[in-house]
Amino acid sequence: MDGWVFALWGLGGGLAIEALDFIKAVRRVGHGWPWRYPYGPGGGPYLVSVLGRVVASAVVAGAAGASVNGMTPLVALSLGAAAPLILEKLSQQIPVHADLPMATPAAASPSVAAGAPALLQDPPARPERLSGQTEVTGPGGGA
Repeated sequence: MDGWVFALWGLGGGLAIEALDFIKAVRRVGHGWPWRYPYGPGGGPYLVSVLGRVVASAVVAGAAGASVNGMTPLVALSLGAAAPLILEKLSQQIPVHADLPMATPAAASPSVAAGAPALLQDPPARPERLSGQTEVTGPGGGA
């Protein structure tokens, strides 16, 4: 068989996994669409992520079908279903080094200078205890 046929089988496997994920998300939400606020990012980003995973499924199964002689449609379907997990695990093997210096909040964006909250701010200081107060640390405990 041609690699394109295996890619279509992988596309089918990817669509099957996406359908199962969609059913789980609908059950989790209980009513309405699972990608609507506050349950998800919105329809556009959801559609782009689904298309990306399905295309990745087709590419993985097609590449395997084009390079392996004993490939069957069942193997291509399975590879298509497993492709998002396979690619996620492969991407975790790539080391990420953050050697770049952190930007100061004023230089990060012009909105910070305009008074908008910055993401790089220090956390708020904890209030100090007065000398007569005790801090409860757990069941039956105090400081």
